[in-house]
Amino acid sequence: MSTLSRRQLFGVGAAAALGAGGAGWLVHRHPEPSAPRAHYPAIVVGSGYGGGVSALRLGQAGIETLVIEKGRSWDTPDEDGRRFTKMLPADTRAGWFQAVPPSLVTSFEGFSIESVAQHAPSAQPVQAGVCDKSTHGAHRVFHGVGVGGGSLVNAAVAAIPTPGQVAECFPDIGADEFFGTYLPRAEQTLRISYRDMDWFERTPWFQFARVGRQYAAAAGYPVDYSGSAYSFDYMLGEEAGTVERSAFAFEQQFGNNHGRVGSVDQTYLASAVATGNVTVRPLTEVTAIRREGRDEYVVSTRSIDRWGTETGRQEIGCTQLFLSAGVLGTNQILLRARETGALPDLHDAVGRGYGNNGDMMVAHWLNDSDPAGTQQSLLGLINLDGRADPENPVYATMFSIPLPVETYMLGYYVMVKTGDRAEISYDRGSDSITIDWPTAHTDHLVERTRAVFDKLTGANGVEYRDDIFSGEVFAPNTVHPLGGCVRGAATDAFGRVHGYQNLYVNDASLIPGYLGCNPFMTITALAERNIEAVLAGRR
Repeated sequence: MSTLSRRQLFGVGAAAALGAGGAGWLVHRHPEPSAPRAHYPAIVVGSGYGGGVSALRLGQAGIETLVIEKGRSWDTPDEDGRRFTKMLPADTRAGWFQAVPPSLVTSFEGFSIESVAQHAPSAQPVQAGVCDKSTHGAHRVFHGVGVGGGSLVNAAVAAIPTPGQVAECFPDIGADEFFGTYLPRAEQTLRISYRDMDWFERTPWFQFARVGRQYAAAAGYPVDYSGSAYSFDYMLGEEAGTVERSAFAFEQQFGNNHGRVGSVDQTYLASAVATGNVTVRPLTEVTAIRREGRDEYVVSTRSIDRWGTETGRQEIGCTQLFLSAGVLGTNQILLRARETGALPDLHDAVGRGYGNNGDMMVAHWLNDSDPAGTQQSLLGLINLDGRADPENPVYATMFSIPLPVETYMLGYYVMVKTGDRAEISYDRGSDSITIDWPTAHTDHLVERTRAVFDKLTGANGVEYRDDIFSGEVFAPNTVHPLGGCVRGAATDAFGRVHGYQNLYVNDASLIPGYLGCNPFMTITALAERNIEAVLAGRR
């Protein structure tokens, strides 16, 4: 068994910050048939927000922990000197074994992302890219795949939920506790930064956002200047030309080569590995879990290289098993175990209560007098904030397309509220999950979104655009899947899975389908609360 140093993993800057000691990353090699089964006190499946929190706090508690991650580690630059691909044109580093990049924005004025990708030169075949897209009923789900999970590819919008949103999602958690202890802990560890408002008001890179603020105000909506997991200090350097550009250079949905200081791999996981108690195994998929006796869980794994070639299969034992593989991953692992009889006593609530956080995308034209500008930042975005509306609460992250020509376009990643929930089911024949998301659920989201943006477009005298989403005005794209293992139903209040001691869920699967703003800060804060309670034995 060989290891990579933290210097190799996180680069010179991160290693210097963490110091020279600590454990490295485990490079998986298929064991000889006679090799005994390895056993860890704790295994964490998944390395996103919940997995990173779990790994750090377990490591700090002195518990030897293995983190298993399906995706690759994005620590080493390729021959072109970059770890991640730009969004335009994107190469095969974008998609999880997909030739066409799984882009949220699929077209512009008749040009499709697919056609651009087909004509773009690429020397690499499909590979273990950083973003995956799957269609489930009448909506599409996008999620990050790699060491760091969704923190590698999201818009880094560190939205803070309102007290009302927290009370609705977590009625048993006091506001003082959540906002006073766990959100600040998440904010500090994820290195959330905030914009200098004087700079924001004059920089050309946020001209589109200032126009968006003006349009929102005309419709009666304020904006939220959320923090960011992308460094605003780095952004100032990008504008000054003193550092290499990233947020200003078509990098966001498929990773940032620079500036994203708050990703989980650079924060929680880096600190976890530095404890000397945590090892991370990338490019390793969990294919099954089962319990043997009363005291051991057995995790079956399949490892691949970057290009998809299988490099080994292994069974690993553990005493405590934490599932933090995201909504799709965690639910698939548990439903497979229940339906195949490996964990037959799992609660019927597993797989239920799925929601898409009210996600919908929409875009509109800008007036000729209100150009977006020919420079736009892809990170550090602001949000239309209508969460105070009791009839139709809304939160919508504004974005533009950073082309070197005037686009007269403003787009939104919208979150509206409906009561629609769906069930996740497992198909044994295909070894896959499906989400029963009917057209009626999407229709309800469109209706709510249209009510907001009819008001906004009407107040500003502009029209919707259907050329941004390949002919759709309202695009049912979800980057915030929630639920399936809802706390208080499938688990207790701290993620302990009903019916099985020492089996835990600690990720977005615990949130009951809807939060109403970008959820990663809430997911992280909840995970902090859960792991603290588990380690303390609190119930």
